[in-house]
Amino acid sequence: MLTTETLIAITGNERYADRKAAFAERLNAYAPSQTAPHRLAQLLPQVLHESMAFRHVREIWGPTHAQLGYEGRADLGNVRAGDGRRFMGRDLIQCTGRGNYRGLTEWVHANLDPGAPDFEEMPELLEQPEWLGVGVIWYWTTRVSASDVEAGNIEMITRQINGGLNGFSDRLQWFDKSALVLLGYGCDQVRAFQSAAGIAVDGLSGPKTRAALHETLVALDGATAADRLRDQSSGDIDALRTLVRGFMNDAARLI
Repeated sequence: MLTTETLIAITGNERYADRKAAFAERLNAYAPSQTAPHRLAQLLPQVLHESMAFRHVREIWGPTHAQLGYEGRADLGNVRAGDGRRFMGRDLIQCTGRGNYRGLTEWVHANLDPGAPDFEEMPELLEQPEWLGVGVIWYWTTRVSASDVEAGNIEMITRQINGGLNGFSDRLQWFDKSALVLLGYGCDQVRAFQSAAGIAVDGLSGPKTRAALHETLVALDGATAADRLRDQSSGDIDALRTLVRGFMNDAARLI
């Protein structure tokens, strides 16, 4: 289960708490399988980057030259005058274009909630707390490879979300914060995790540290995020170090 408390710990602040609560509620209700620790650690960095840590739930409209180009774009399903602006990007990972709002509605009705609104008719609902996050679940489920999520392949996941690697370093930093918090550490306690995992302690999260984070999260599947948030007492830290070292030793024997 994802909690508002977990999201606050990852972002380091209580800003946009209503949006954090709404997203957690939507994910728990509609996509509980995605709240497994290693899957959350892939999903949350994308959401946090795309929304600037829950700051934006709607595209910032200028209009820019690119936004003016939305008008009349058949690939977005914008076939009526005014569709470009009316179907601007909304939700924490943005749904853009009449065709995508229609596809989202059909998917939600078929897979999540037959009583959900028609988002093509009422596109503004995607930025409201009652439905915030449903677009994220749709996009994540239908556009992102489950095998890449299971493998912890942040690069390929980013390409599927972004079309390229824009903001990749920021997404990696959000992965570090998310993974550490999901494991019960503070969002900046890279050294503590490295020490517990028995890898070189330098405070820098590179490929080896991120691989160890992913492997440890996979091993924790079944525990809730809330259960892993803890007071950072010496007893808790010692217990967590023992747990992580056990996971890493088990993984090493399998290689």
